[in-house]
Amino acid sequence: MSVPGAEREFAAPTRIVAGRGCASARLGIELRALAVDTVALVADRGFAQAGLLEPLLAGIDDVAVPVCALIGEDPDIAETEAAAQSALSHDAKAVLAIGGGSAMCAAKGVAIRLRNPAPLDAYEGSGRLPLAPAPSIAVPTTAGSGSEVSNVVVLHDAGRERHLVIRGHGYEPRVALLDGELLRSLPRAPMIAAALDALSHALEALWARRATRFSDALAIAAAASIRTALPPALAGEVDAMQELIEASAMANLACGNAGLGLVHALSSAPDVHLPHGYQNGVLLPHVAAFNCSRVGAATASEIANLDALYAAIAFRPAFAPGELSAHDAELMVDAAMSNPFRANNLRAADEAELHAILLAAGATPASRPQPTS
Repeated sequence: MSVPGAEREFAAPTRIVAGRGCASARLGIELRALAVDTVALVADRGFAQAGLLEPLLAGIDDVAVPVCALIGEDPDIAETEAAAQSALSHDAKAVLAIGGGSAMCAAKGVAIRLRNPAPLDAYEGSGRLPLAPAPSIAVPTTAGSGSEVSNVVVLHDAGRERHLVIRGHGYEPRVALLDGELLRSLPRAPMIAAALDALSHALEALWARRATRFSDALAIAAAASIRTALPPALAGEVDAMQELIEASAMANLACGNAGLGLVHALSSAPDVHLPHGYQNGVLLPHVAAFNCSRVGAATASEIANLDALYAAIAFRPAFAPGELSAHDAELMVDAAMSNPFRANNLRAADEAELHAILLAAGATPASRPQPTS
């Protein structure tokens, strides 16, 4: 929902190629178009261990594509720097990212380091790179983060109040290949968590203060696509998977321009060790209820559809008993209070209101001190 007054921008610089089978059909063409001899590969560890990486790279013999890192969930600075050192040792001049949001963020960190000196945390914030990152190609294997069209790098160092974020114009991949066929092997729970992350991107873009008509149009379309495509995708329909992976990118284009809100402000605490998409999926209906009085009719309609979607996919929007401790809730509120996403949320939220949202989502209440006699 666009707020009158301030000037805003919208940009979608990543070139998108979308369609079933496009990854295997176009990857070699796109690699050759980079016009470099060596491209560093940063890939999802689970995707590689499932034997799915080699078939995707089969037939690419005119560009060297050394595996420089296999990434698990939530990479930190040290893991990303190690991947960059491997890429530098191979004299790579570009990066290929294959995987979900974690692999994408690590790959974008490697692209930064191919042209800029260590350490990565020296570039925290916006637009602080001495040189633009090396070019990269992104092939997502989940439909969630939309990082393949994002200019943001998020790394997860323990002990920090919030995640390390590096962002700027030109930090996004040059091209993204959106191929629903690559979701075929994704288990049910990760597919749900990823899709709810994407849905949170779409809805948060709609209650963001920096929203525009452009971001609103993408966000509404993405939310509706995710809502209708997720159940058949879970049932194995590959056309629905294609719709889902395209909607994920659309949602990120929306929130990448409009910014995010309270869901992502609360889920930004690195020391809360619950999967990001799961946290966002649980929090989304509660933040939606908090914001509902301030949104337009189209957004309100999508919010009203959340209950039916969650029922259809058997996802309960509540943390299990004891899953989110009172200490974890405190970490989340502390992270949210200093996160710019809180200020970007259409309805202002204070510390007590953030705690109330978490309590509604099933967080363990803080124990009150017992009175002394």
